[in-house]
Amino acid sequence: MKYCFGIDVGGTTVKCGLFRTDGTLEEKWEIPTRTENHGEAILPDIAASILEKMKERGITREMTAGVGVDVPGPVNENGEVPCAVNLHWGYKHIAREMEALTGLKAKAANDANAAALGESWRGGAAGIPNVLMATLEP
Repeated sequence: MKYCFGIDVGGTTVKCGLFRTDGTLEEKWEIPTRTENHGEAILPDIAASILEKMKERGITREMTAGVGVDVPGPVNENGEVPCAVNLHWGYKHIAREMEALTGLKAKAANDANAAALGESWRGGAAGIPNVLMATLEP
């Protein structure tokens, strides 16, 4: 069985989820978002939480497809954010940093885009070709 981690970084808490790659949620938990010192602890805290969960569950890196991280603010296709004001970040290469910290493949996205993607895959807009149209249907 393959697993993946979904991470939603907010200004107060980081919501974490362990999923099967088919989208089935196995477990969810939260950790505080430590924004002091320009948010330098945020990604290391997330990585430590992921690695601890893998150890707790007996999940190896080979059993893990990767980590998806969403953050408020613009994120480019390379997983770079120029600025995330409420996290006190300037430029940060989220994907590369998460890969270095965890040894897992990582992707990063804007939080609203990630939410829309989730809704179109497994949520209220599943099976509808246009997510906007899903919001307009009764």
